[in-house]
Amino acid sequence: MNIRKYKIELSISKKSIVRPGITLPELLVAMFLVGILMTSTFYVFSNFFKASISQERYTLEQSDTQAGAQFLKWDIFMAGYGMPSSQLPISSSDNTGENSSDVLTLTSISFGPSGNEGRWTYIISLVSATNQILVRRWNDPDQDVAINDYITLLSPTKGQVGLEAYKVTNRQTATGPAGEDAWLLTLDNNVSSALNFVFVLGDSSGAQSVTYSIQNGNLMRDSTVFMPGVVDFQVAFWVDTDGDRIQDAGEIYNDLSLLASNPQYRDNIKLARISIVTASRAQENYVFSKDTITTENNTISTSALGTNFRYDTWQSIMNPRNL
Repeated sequence: MNIRKYKIELSISKKSIVRPGITLPELLVAMFLVGILMTSTFYVFSNFFKASISQERYTLEQSDTQAGAQFLKWDIFMAGYGMPSSQLPISSSDNTGENSSDVLTLTSISFGPSGNEGRWTYIISLVSATNQILVRRWNDPDQDVAINDYITLLSPTKGQVGLEAYKVTNRQTATGPAGEDAWLLTLDNNVSSALNFVFVLGDSSGAQSVTYSIQNGNLMRDSTVFMPGVVDFQVAFWVDTDGDRIQDAGEIYNDLSLLASNPQYRDNIKLARISIVTASRAQENYVFSKDTITTENNTISTSALGTNFRYDTWQSIMNPRNL
């Protein structure tokens, strides 16, 4: 009797500790919920990743634009360097380019990537009808005039002295009248010169030109893409026609055609203003808020170019110092 009771109690005890497993419906519900959670998480991180990439690309494009604007500014600074005042080193064509943008042409004997470093010196002893000149020696191979260089001579008022180009055929160390270091340069032609300036040319052709224009949505420097994603490029000039050094109404010009009939205003070009409108790719749901953008005397349609771009206007004002 006791044994039987024990077996019954043992049987009841074993039965009480058995727990049922997860049923198939419960497993399916759990997997469904996990799937929803993972999908939501992926969606959030995907959008965050896209926004992060878009912002990074936008920031890099803006940095490139700023660097490009500084480079363009330096080209304008150098326009006219080593050139006689009889030649106008800046010309622009108003609203003749893509999207009615401007076309700008600059001329100089030395631009940034030209390979010509803009070397110069000056004559320290008057010469007349001779092919030898005495010039200041800097004792720096990167600055001194060298054999086979082409040079041009300009007066202090930027008047052309003699030929447009002379070739240096020989160079000897010498001493100037005041004991200064000098080079005795032998040229391929005779020259008569006072204490004028000597500029080293890139080659026998003299000054070189670069042209900025928009092609296929890029700002070009000659045939090279200078700045991508540019939809408008505008140039304006302050010509101080009355010479009072005060910017008056009506003294802002969109090109320099005024100088064709009034060359005396050349020295009155005080400022050049460059405006660049860039278009940067944005997120899929981005919509630009304006239908048009007006810069100087040109208006572009953002609805025609695409409202899913970020449009920014960059402007620089500089003094063309070598005119």
